[in-house]
Amino acid sequence: VPYFLMRRQGVTNVPTLMYAYGGFGIPVLPAYLANAGVAWLERGGAYVEANIRGGGEFGPAWSDTARKAGRLKAYEDLEAVA
Repeated sequence: VPYFLMRRQGVTNVPTLMYAYGGFGIPVLPAYLANAGVAWLERGGAYVEANIRGGGEFGPAWSDTARKAGRLKAYEDLEAVA
């Protein structure tokens, strides 16, 4: 499962905030969140954006995989990134 990880270089095993969205074929592209940077990253935390199935980041086939009976795949993707 593709994901974006933001943290200080060389930092491992730290508290992590994770965000994921996978619905309606809408893409969520990585972006720097100034509030998260000041309030979280600069204090040593990490931030992860997971591209779970159902979103539009990788086209219709990626999105359609997590519709209807396949919806559980989005939750499995989230668990895999965590």
